[in-house]
Amino acid sequence: MLENKFIPLMILVSLAMGLTLAGCDGEESKAKAVEHERVVKVETVTVTPIPLKDILTLPGETEPDEDVSVSSDSAGTVKWLGVHEGDRVEKGAIVARVDVASSGARLDQAKASRELAAEQLRRRRELLEKGVLAQEEFDEMAAKLEESDASLREMQVSVDNGVIRAPVSGIVNKLHVDQGERLSEGSPVVDIVDPTLIRVTINVPEMDIPYIKKDQKVTVTVDAIPGRTWDGVVEFISFKADATSKTFETRVLTDNLDGAIRAGMLARVSLERRTIEDAVTAPLYAVINQGGERLLYVNENGTARARTIEIGVVSDDLVQVTRGLKAGDELIVSGHTMVEDGTRVETK
Repeated sequence: MLENKFIPLMILVSLAMGLTLAGCDGEESKAKAVEHERVVKVETVTVTPIPLKDILTLPGETEPDEDVSVSSDSAGTVKWLGVHEGDRVEKGAIVARVDVASSGARLDQAKASRELAAEQLRRRRELLEKGVLAQEEFDEMAAKLEESDASLREMQVSVDNGVIRAPVSGIVNKLHVDQGERLSEGSPVVDIVDPTLIRVTINVPEMDIPYIKKDQKVTVTVDAIPGRTWDGVVEFISFKADATSKTFETRVLTDNLDGAIRAGMLARVSLERRTIEDAVTAPLYAVINQGGERLLYVNENGTARARTIEIGVVSDDLVQVTRGLKAGDELIVSGHTMVEDGTRVETK
């Protein structure tokens, strides 16, 4: 009889515990529902196709287009220097004189020999006209005059070689000699560079060569001079690829009238390969890398939806989306890092 009295009591306890647990489950479900219905404020833009320039940017090193090392054509002593490092010289200006005294003496001798030969030929012509000189003797004297002329020209060149002139206009970048120094034939005297025209050599990958043409307009920037750009032009494209890198050496010229660009600086050349009409694009910052996949989020009737995308051309802060996004989509560009697929969203 005692056991029968306890049975209703146990039933009541079980019912109470069941109601308590049911209440807890209800509260948890309610909390989950509230969490699921959380709304994230986002900003969106409507995807509209635009023309997108496909820009290729490659590094290169700057160098002057004219960079000449001037040597002495004669052995002798430097008796005069007319320039200093940093001076600007014009083409043809005398930069140094080398003492070629022995050549000068031989030149005077050659002049005298030539004058004598010319006078002898004049006299023989008179005799020939009078009929008292054979034609053969006259021809021999004429040949001697030609020899004298050749010797005179040779001596004149030798003397002229003692005068060292600038072959190009530019800046004296380095002097290799001092006044009074003895030179051998071929000794370097001065280096002259023209900084008004800069050449940048870049290496173009073989897959990009079809987009590059001679005389193509380009843009040049220099790392050491931020905020400035220079207009350039493609001067030369190699017809043979480098055996190791499979790239083609390409030279670009740009004006440098103020001399801001110096040789040896790191430059970057930007070439337009093509323009993609009606490109579907997205801001780079809107793209999320997740587990090796690139994602964008779009707003579909107040719900965030993840889109797996493939990208093409990157231009500044825009990226071409070749798959996964289409014109008219409402792309989430702010708050996209706070949502996941299925999150309720509200545009600001």
